[in-house]
Amino acid sequence: MKKIRVNYIFRKRGASHNSIEELFQSIIRHLPEEIDANIVELPYEGASLKSICLNIWHVFFLKGIIHITGDVHYIGIIPFKKTILTIHDANIFSLNKHSAIQQKMLKLLWFVLPAIFVKKITVISEFTKKQLLSIYPKAIKKTEVIYNPVNPILKSEPRSNLSKKPIVLHLGTKEHKNLTNTVKALSNFDCELYIVGHMDQKQSELVNTYSIDYTNFSNIAFDKVKDLYEKCDVVSFLSFYEGFGMPIIEAQKVGRAIITSNQCSIPEIGGDGALFVDPNNIEAISRAFEKVFYKDNFRSELINKGYENVKKFSMYRISAKYCQLYKSIEKK
Repeated sequence: MKKIRVNYIFRKRGASHNSIEELFQSIIRHLPEEIDANIVELPYEGASLKSICLNIWHVFFLKGIIHITGDVHYIGIIPFKKTILTIHDANIFSLNKHSAIQQKMLKLLWFVLPAIFVKKITVISEFTKKQLLSIYPKAIKKTEVIYNPVNPILKSEPRSNLSKKPIVLHLGTKEHKNLTNTVKALSNFDCELYIVGHMDQKQSELVNTYSIDYTNFSNIAFDKVKDLYEKCDVVSFLSFYEGFGMPIIEAQKVGRAIITSNQCSIPEIGGDGALFVDPNNIEAISRAFEKVFYKDNFRSELINKGYENVKKFSMYRISAKYCQLYKSIEKK
């Protein structure tokens, strides 16, 4: 059996970012034997001209399919290669944080030129596809949605009843993860809040001001996150912005009711198995928690719909889609 050589391009590994690498390493482990996977970590981080040039040179002579797994989109400007680019986020609003010249350079190097030269672009949601096409509409013919898979180490751990003091799991402490409104909405409930992510002083003061019983978990391995999913009663993910929203399907896989945002890609990913709410409306968030805490039938129905929705994101389904894509590229 002739194998298909696929070179997976990973950015230079950093201490605080490895989610893309973990995701694709998991996908690689579930690919059939006909895929000969070669992981290539770039030697330089950052986006200086030196780093970009040296990283491109590092990839230039590779044989076989080149799959840029994310972030370092500029590798896609290498011509005459069988290159696939996976885009996790095409947030046009983040570009506005830069000067006009920087915006043009970022659009050119990270989106427009790679979109011109690569054979195929995969995006992780219809929402991200829409964002990309707003930047470079001509990419429509080569862009395909392949969802992120749910981590296969997560298993269904059903619970018949809530804890006497409900445990809410909140994932993420960056500003767009909306810890502030979550805390305010929970202030009238006798519950315990698990917060995953580094909390700054302002956030610590916030939870103390509202007398929230909380535990903070920072820099933890996914095995510990898995334990928190299993231990909690409800998952809170009221983010203002997501290109995908992995905690949604992770909560569904474990069998936990999830309250989440009605914005960006989140309704697409959550399907019928999540309770959506305006992340800016504290009263609406509070009513959502009340509904999930105290209406057992509603909570059970939400969980069952989550079990059904998460089937779309199985590792075997997603790895099969990538395998099919590699075969189609190899034939060209």
